[in-house]
Amino acid sequence: LLVIRMRVGMTQAELAEAAGLADRRTNADIERGSVNMRVDTILRICSVLHVTPDEILTRSDTQPNE
Repeated sequence: LLVIRMRVGMTQAELAEAAGLADRRTNADIERGSVNMRVDTILRICSVLHVTPDEILTRSDTQPNE
């Protein structure tokens, strides 16, 4: 999530406000993986960042072969 948020150019506070999260700390907890997100939270974040839930919920440590 951190990489996607930074790619879009948003701060934690901006994403939290746009996605209707309680505050920036909630977003920070999500980015650290210390809280579980509800489905509606995932969908709101995806809407703000213009990504699919798959992009948020899966992680790839390797680059695909081109």
